[in-house]
Amino acid sequence: MHKMILVAPALLAAMLVTGCGGERPADTTAVAEPAAPAPATDVAPAVAAPAVAYAMAVGAPVAGNCALDMVNGTHGPSVTAPVGSKALVGGWAASADNQVPANALFVLANGADSHAVPLVAGAHRPDVAAALGSEALAQAGYNLDIDLAAVPAGSYDLVIVLDQATSAYCDLGTRLVLE
Repeated sequence: MHKMILVAPALLAAMLVTGCGGERPADTTAVAEPAAPAPATDVAPAVAAPAVAYAMAVGAPVAGNCALDMVNGTHGPSVTAPVGSKALVGGWAASADNQVPANALFVLANGADSHAVPLVAGAHRPDVAAALGSEALAQAGYNLDIDLAAVPAGSYDLVIVLDQATSAYCDLGTRLVLE
């Protein structure tokens, strides 16, 4: 019992130091990837849009840079949502030439059963501009409120199509599972 009392303050102190920017031990087993910019602190209102059927080109090339900060307030390699619900997504996107993409699409990719909404950028992201060395990306953020009513149950890879002619896309590294 007394050992637990002594351990709890030590754990609390360790969490506070880590949460306040304290250094974490280096991972000696893998090469560290560059950190993605942190989510925007001043969040722009979400743009509401229904997901509509979309056909991605077969063998579409990977292009540009992008990140997904959250889906319905969470982030991870897989996020689950109820069929017929809405998905609030936020992140940022950049074309291969480090510009805010024009006419981009946020796509729920599942082969022939893919769905898309227009990606409306414009949220303030100075972190992205600094990280990629392009002031043009200061408004590269997006916040979308996607109506999933027309999207059937299934598993969808989340991507941003930067060029609709070729379906060149940036993989957001997250799968949305609708149950």
